Amino acid sequence: MLFKLGFGKLLLKDRYGERILVYHGIDAVGETKYNSRFISKAFFEEFIKHITTHYNVISLDDFYQKKFKKDTLNIALTFDDGYLNNYTYAVPILEKYNVPACFYITTIHDKAPYLWADFLDLVSYHTDKKEIIFERNLYQKSAKKEFVWNGISMKNVAKALPYEVLEMIYDVFKDDWKNLSPKDFEEYWKLMNAKQIKEIANHPLFTIGAHGETHASLVDIPLEEAKKEILHSKETLEIICQQPMTEFAFPFGYYNQELADYCEEIGFERLLLVDYNIKEDAKNDTWKNRFVMNPYISLEQQLAYLLKGSYF
Repeated sequence: MLFKLGFGKLLLKDRYGERILVYHGIDAVGETKYNSRFISKAFFEEFIKHITTHYNVISLDDFYQKKFKKDTLNIALTFDDGYLNNYTYAVPILEKYNVPACFYITTIHDKAPYLWADFLDLVSYHTDKKEIIFERNLYQKSAKKEFVWNGISMKNVAKALPYEVLEMIYDVFKDDWKNLSPKDFEEYWKLMNAKQIKEIANHPLFTIGAHGETHASLVDIPLEEAKKEILHSKETLEIICQQPMTEFAFPFGYYNQELADYCEEIGFERLLLVDYNIKEDAKNDTWKNRFVMNPYISLEQQLAYLLKGSYF
C-alpha cells in the first residue's frame, strides 16, 4: 500500500540489522512456474549491486565473528543445493562485485544426476498424465500442476520418505522425463560436478558446506538414515574439496536437537537453519537462521522486507 501511495521510500530507509540470506537457483529469466527456487540473473545482479552500494556485505566468517557496522544492514550470502546455475550465473556476478558467499552442496551424484524435487516439479508440470498411483495412493493433477492425494502434494509426501522409497517416483515418471528433453531444462535440475565444487572451494571469496545427501527432510526420515545422509555429505565433500567440512545447512531448514547434536559430534561447527524451532535456540551462537529470498516480489519490496527482517 505504501509503495502504491508513493511512500515506499519510508520502508527503504537503512537501519541496523543482521541477515544471512539464502538463495537456491539463478536462471536466465526468473522462471516461477515450476517452483519458487529460481531468481533471474538480471534481478540477482541488480540486488547485489544495491546491497554492496548501500549495506555492509560480509563473509559468513565475519558474520559469525560479529564484524558488523552500526546503523546499517549487515548481510552474508548463502546458496543451498549445489545447482550448476550457481556456478554459471551467480559466481561471475559475485566475483564482479567482490561478494563472498557460502555454497551448501547436496551429494546425491552417485544416486541420481538431479534432486528428486526438481525432477518431480518438471515432470509434474509437463506430463499429460492426469493421475498416477504411488504407494497405493491415487494422486490427481491439480490446477497448480502438482499431483495431490487427500489434499497433500506428492512433494510434501516425498520429502519425508527414505530415499529407496522415494526413488520409485523416478520409475513412475520415467517416460515423462525422457519426453521432456531434459537438456532443454538443465538450468532447473543440473548440479555442479566435483571439479566445479572444488574450484569454488578453492576460491578466495567462497566456501563450501554440506547440505545432506538426497535433500530429504531429515527430521521425518528414520534417525539412522538421517545420520547417514549427514555423514555421507560431509565425507564426500571432504574428499572432493580436500578440506574439512565444518558447516551444515539443514534441508528445508528442518532440524531437531538430536540431529544438531549429531552434527556437532561429527565435526560441524556451524549449523544453518531457516527459522528457529523455539526462541531459546537463537541463544546458541553456532546456530543461525536465514532469510529466504522471494522470487515473486519486486526489488523494492524485497529490500523492504529484508530491512524489516520478516515477510509478516
